[in-house]
Amino acid sequence: MTRYELLPVSTDLAHHSVADPRFAYVLPDTEMAQGSTIGAPRCCLVLKPTGAIQKIYSPDAGYDFLGAVEVHYWNRRSKIRLGRRQGEFHIHPERQDHIFTLDNGVTVHEQIFPYNSDWTTTQTIPPPAVYYRIHFKNTSQSEVAFDSYAFCELRGNTAHDVVAEYDGALGGIVAWNRSSPSQLRLFAMLGGTPDGWEINADPAMPVSHFAPRKLADAATPAGDNPIGVLHAALELQPGDERWLEFLCLLSPTSREDLTASRPRCPSGSEASRSTTQYYWNFLRRAVLRTPNVDVNHGVLWAKANMLRVQTYAPTGWCFTNDPTRSNNSVGRDTAWMSFGADYLNPDFARESLGAYFRLAEPQGKIVEYYDVRNDKWEDYGLNVNDNTPLVVLALWHHFSVTADADFLRASYPRAARAMEYMLSQRNADGLIWCTATGEADWGIVGWRNVIQNYRISGASTEVNSECYAAMRALGRIAGALGDAEKAREYAAHADALREAINKHLVNPENDLYFLTIDVDGSKRTEITADLIFPVLFGVAPPKRAARIITVLSDAGFWTDAGIRTIPRDALAYGPVKGFGLLGGVWLAVSYWFAFAAAKYQPSAMATALACSFRHFSIDPRRNNTVPGQFAEWLHGEILSNQGMMLSPWDAPRYLWAAIEGAGGLEIGEDAVAINPALADDWRWLTAIDVPFRGGSLAWIACRMPDGLHVHATADLPSRAKRTIYARDVTAAVRLADPSATVVALANDDRTLVFIGNSSPRTIATAAALDDAKNPHYRVRLFSTVWNEWEEKSRVARDVIVEGIPVVVDAGGFAMVEILA
Repeated sequence: MTRYELLPVSTDLAHHSVADPRFAYVLPDTEMAQGSTIGAPRCCLVLKPTGAIQKIYSPDAGYDFLGAVEVHYWNRRSKIRLGRRQGEFHIHPERQDHIFTLDNGVTVHEQIFPYNSDWTTTQTIPPPAVYYRIHFKNTSQSEVAFDSYAFCELRGNTAHDVVAEYDGALGGIVAWNRSSPSQLRLFAMLGGTPDGWEINADPAMPVSHFAPRKLADAATPAGDNPIGVLHAALELQPGDERWLEFLCLLSPTSREDLTASRPRCPSGSEASRSTTQYYWNFLRRAVLRTPNVDVNHGVLWAKANMLRVQTYAPTGWCFTNDPTRSNNSVGRDTAWMSFGADYLNPDFARESLGAYFRLAEPQGKIVEYYDVRNDKWEDYGLNVNDNTPLVVLALWHHFSVTADADFLRASYPRAARAMEYMLSQRNADGLIWCTATGEADWGIVGWRNVIQNYRISGASTEVNSECYAAMRALGRIAGALGDAEKAREYAAHADALREAINKHLVNPENDLYFLTIDVDGSKRTEITADLIFPVLFGVAPPKRAARIITVLSDAGFWTDAGIRTIPRDALAYGPVKGFGLLGGVWLAVSYWFAFAAAKYQPSAMATALACSFRHFSIDPRRNNTVPGQFAEWLHGEILSNQGMMLSPWDAPRYLWAAIEGAGGLEIGEDAVAINPALADDWRWLTAIDVPFRGGSLAWIACRMPDGLHVHATADLPSRAKRTIYARDVTAAVRLADPSATVVALANDDRTLVFIGNSSPRTIATAAALDDAKNPHYRVRLFSTVWNEWEEKSRVARDVIVEGIPVVVDAGGFAMVEILA
């Protein structure tokens, strides 16, 4: 059974305070089908369901430089292998821990993570390194002596020509390929010299019931899959503790680079601290909370998943469409990543989008994908695609959120050329027309392009809807840059395209949109999840949009884990047909739906966000998922993951749908507004530290007796009643219950402290304001328990600093207003 727990501080295994609680998924170590996938800018690791390392990937080279890395133990006296009693996995955003007890009474806490730190330039990005830290504590009443052997597959999936040796200066085993001597890796023990080492070809050694023989301190004949072995002899008195730490360090360039990188790898404790700090520097941004804990967790872990896949490759910042198994960055996925990354690390969004403008084809079209190692690209020979409008849309979104005029100005000429090219591909009806007659990648214009023996060409509703939104965005870009004439021209083209879509691509039999008018002239009437695109991109008139959301809310589309790509009773339905694109559950579609449904059916939005993320942790062994990790697509019936264990394109859509859909930050139109979409059973929502135009936004939405109220730190319009505050002072507030939500906004004369309860029970807690300076304050208190404001007598500063007690019912909220 997976739990979500606030873990206690233990030695240096956790770095948190009550004011900044760190929760993790906790589950028995027999309940995983696969371990976590965790990346840093220059490496990525995949863990086994046992908790050991399965492989370590180098995006610079595009290979697994190392295969499995495991540590096993044998009793010193009996020579018998030490068994492990059932333990637990603790899954954190930046690492995975494994806690268990050996037969000799020693508790073991393993901690595995790729190294990261607060780098400031590309030159200071940490080297590609993975730490495997092990903490031992003798909980028995007797002295114990045992031997630890760490095993490492040195070839990974590189060529079968690995050479390895022990390098005393680097403190470990160095391996490289004869055919690529620049591909080097180091497997070392930190904090001392191993008690023995060996390079062999003996995969039976790690599983032997009896302790390995004395290691040869030499490279024995190792065949084409050499294994590095490092030995540590351990003795612990009762109560004694000790660390044993291993380092895997990669270099895709040279021995000199490997040697220079080794001193840049700090001690294990410092690497753990800095990696955790790096993640939480970002995870504290764009914090959205609601009464639904699954949505709250989804927002946090969406950000963690995004950080795990963001890569600094030889061609620059990017992410690949299949981490550790692909070297290709895809245009549509990069565009959607930027929609989320604009609220997490907009610099990454800018740099990754910039690659597609840099690689644009001469006529203007944006490429389908490029190899992040060398910029080689592919477009499948299609005359039009969805990458082009999506990248242009992402450019406008980036500017709307960041106000980065320099990037907008630099990218505008290529964005304009891209969309002017798309306009040149219109047919006589004024629709963007794909001429492809092939199948799959060579015949599907849009996101479902891997379906074999299938075509979506001609006038696709998906691509035409995207082009309408991109043309509107291009008009706004032109206007923002002072090109009024082009702004009017592009707006007129957008209006004409929208009119053509609603004239020619609407099925008069049901008032829904055709999937496409194919190149053979046939009007494709299939009812699919692609109906979301005219709603998503503002093509559908309000009544038709509401009807589409209702159609997509039908039981035939929905499962306990999200929306199917086509309904269950469709003739073409199959739970895994077409890689799930004809009946499976692609999680990204649920997040498109959530965003689009927010305006029409907020409760459907909440369900889409909650159920899809919750599914990852319900039964990971059965569902082939990892708690906290966004899977790719699910079997349409049994809902087990059939795709990537970590899908790089789902998490950013989740964050975007949460901030702009549920949170109601409307940035797509000319004026920015805050109009939160609260589900029927939500009485509140908060968002803090949301990056916006060089600063940050915070807002609170709450249902009061006289309607919805929004308290915000920016004077933005809203359909709700508004109160504007000068600043977010949440950092100055302490709350006794770390699971509750607290947000504090202030003006010079008043502070509003908001407490939200996402638990299924009533809570009693206390809110303390550290920066209270006056001797006395007037205090008002509101709680959904009694649902009205209650005036308090004058309250002394000491009481406010120590904490004002509040009671909050399940799913409710309380507010403390402190007036000078």
